[in-house]
Amino acid sequence: MSICFARQCILWVCVLTCSVFSQDEPRLYTGEIAVPGIGPMGMTLGVSESDHGSFLLLTIPMQGVDNLPLTATYTSDGSLTATTEQAGAVFTVRENTDFTELLGKMEQAGLTFPISFTRVTEVPTLSRPQNPFEPYPYLSREISTLHPDGHVLAGTLTIPKGKGPFACAVLISGSGQQDRNETLMGHQPFLVISDYLTRHGIAVLRYDDRGVGGSTMENIDDLKNATSEDFASDAMVMIRAARLHSDINPRLVGVVGHSEGGLIGPMVAEKDGKLGFVVMLAGPGVPGFELLPLQQAMILESMGVEQELIDNTVNASMSLYELMMGGASEEQLREQVQELAQIQFEAMGLSMPEEEFALVVEEAFQETTNPWLQFFLFYDPAPVLANLTCPVLAMNGTLDVQVSSKQNLPPIEKAIRRAGGDITIVELEGLNHLFQPATTGAVSEYITIETTFDPAALEILSDWILEKTEDG
Repeated sequence: MSICFARQCILWVCVLTCSVFSQDEPRLYTGEIAVPGIGPMGMTLGVSESDHGSFLLLTIPMQGVDNLPLTATYTSDGSLTATTEQAGAVFTVRENTDFTELLGKMEQAGLTFPISFTRVTEVPTLSRPQNPFEPYPYLSREISTLHPDGHVLAGTLTIPKGKGPFACAVLISGSGQQDRNETLMGHQPFLVISDYLTRHGIAVLRYDDRGVGGSTMENIDDLKNATSEDFASDAMVMIRAARLHSDINPRLVGVVGHSEGGLIGPMVAEKDGKLGFVVMLAGPGVPGFELLPLQQAMILESMGVEQELIDNTVNASMSLYELMMGGASEEQLREQVQELAQIQFEAMGLSMPEEEFALVVEEAFQETTNPWLQFFLFYDPAPVLANLTCPVLAMNGTLDVQVSSKQNLPPIEKAIRRAGGDITIVELEGLNHLFQPATTGAVSEYITIETTFDPAALEILSDWILEKTEDG
């Protein structure tokens, strides 16, 4: 996921695991709930009654949640209630008398979202024409390796047909724990990138982030202390795994990082010293305390928020970061967090009871001590970029509202070029943070755009890697 997107959303269902529940003819109801900062989120609830009990079957295509069974109970008024334990969302719904509508509400994080879903005969699906289907015209191998810290990392290595050894791109995902396909908003960008590159003669290793899918951890709570440096160590483990494969040229293994992955890629290259290339897809070129205020402003602007509220939000955020940097007291930080939360709620047209708002403020205050955020806010990419000895490609779209191309591409180019490095800058007109052709770049567009990754951007990426590795 993109930088700070998952961490800043007020509402996000965040179902980490999903099990399939089979039931004859559940009654299906489909509609949308409006997610602050994201927009309409399509959802289907199936009402199922069996010998095993009553269930709500939850499907959210944009999050990859498919038919997740939630144990439901009937209340005295005939409503069904169910809870997603991982996300803390509570559903209270009731079918109308002729079973054509499902009415009720979803509650999460102190917010209430009306549910008015219509009966359907099948679950709506998202159109994703770029998703490849088997059989693939290349080889796929499952890779699993042990990290020195004890957790297991797992992924998929795709290898072109023909005579190797091949150059290999190791894909590094954005912030938040992602699966190997970087699944988000109903899209699978890393699957699409992997398929395209492999069809064009470049091997690709994509892997599940620690704690997701096949990448298991003995203590998942350890994630709370992980920073970008920790995730960089995961990438280095997978790079070593790729180099050991007989079909891979170990001198031509490089990284392709998206968003936070674009920050991590250069960190890996500096420590490794032998990477064949680095690609930064919407990667930061400035510290987080500079990036995040502009990110907030651009996201709110794309939502149509008034300029005065945008300015108030940005100023409050910058004041918070200055307090954090200056070692302010807990009382000062908590007061500033409360002010920022009030302004954000006003900007997004949200309200909640005072007690629940206090809980939100406390959670936000605790986030100021989060190791990941602390590292991201005050890490400057420039010195590392200046030390890179391998070729670098930095790509970004002009409609990226999360990592501004105007803010980040120039310092990336400046840092590398001043040091005499090999840097290629590509600014792509009309593409958003996911490299989709967009209208405004707003986060709410991500799910509605059928294109997962712009074909022209894929061609640029592939051609550049082939050019930089052709003499290997």
